Amino acid sequence: MHLYRTWMYADCDKVKKLVSEKYPKFPASELRRNKAFVDDLTEADIKMTIRLQIVYSKFNIRYVFNAFQEFVGNMLKKFAGLENDELLQSFTSLFKDEFKIPRGSTINLTQEPGYVFSVAIGGNHVGSVKSKLLCRSILDLYIGEEPFDKNAREDFLFNVASLADM
Repeated sequence: MHLYRTWMYADCDKVKKLVSEKYPKFPASELRRNKAFVDDLTEADIKMTIRLQIVYSKFNIRYVFNAFQEFVGNMLKKFAGLENDELLQSFTSLFKDEFKIPRGSTINLTQEPGYVFSVAIGGNHVGSVKSKLLCRSILDLYIGEEPFDKNAREDFLFNVASLADM
């Protein structure tokens, strides 16, 4: 059973620029399976949004907090080579118990220009953290080699890679 649905979006103009500069000869069918391209996407200063729409009625903010505490913590350690409790705390503190996330509500996780990671719950901005490491870690959870949602990853990579053919 899925707890939420995932959609991902990226600034098309910035993705096109990345593709034209670094991957001009790659057709979309090859580009979306290219590890270097995916790595470049997770490291690029491109506005990207991961939208989670809650579909399970008993889903709560504590679950989100615990999941991000574990998985983002692991990614931070993977990319930094050590624990980064202060950065993890600055991110997970955005998910306060007072936020209600009933079925149908959304959580938007957005990498803004300048590597500012913003969180909006139910359309309301709840906070931001400026950190390239945090942005890369969270994006890797959704578009990296072992994503939370493989279908959403494949749809996203298909769409951004198709910009190579435009």
